[in-house]
Amino acid sequence: MMKKTYLQASITLDAALVIAKAAIDKGNELGIRMNAVVVDIAGNRLVSLREPGAPMPAMDFAEKKAYTAANFRTPTEKWADILDGRPIVANGLAQHEKVALFGGGLPILIDGVVVGAIGVSGGKVPDDILCAEAGLEALSSLT
Repeated sequence: MMKKTYLQASITLDAALVIAKAAIDKGNELGIRMNAVVVDIAGNRLVSLREPGAPMPAMDFAEKKAYTAANFRTPTEKWADILDGRPIVANGLAQHEKVALFGGGLPILIDGVVVGAIGVSGGKVPDDILCAEAGLEALSSLT
């Protein structure tokens, strides 16, 4: 018999808040004003935090990074390797208005299942990645 629906786990708002706040806090430790966006499994925004003084255009990039990480279920920093030698695909993806192909977006996994993603922007890519990782670390400390 054919199934007509399936259930898909998604992150809760409470967990999303913890992740975003931890990412912003890590930015503060680094002396960088950051933007952090956490999306659900479908890439819909749940939480959007901006440290006062963080660059406003970076908020859009944070959301794009989160959307990309959630929908492709891979860290956005991996796209350079994935697209190496595939210029037509790279060009097509780069033109998509919701996709970001550089670091700072990480899928959120619970029990090995992607349930959402975080995108962080406002610093250099390595700083954005560190802040996103800090968000995931905060989630893993929750009971």
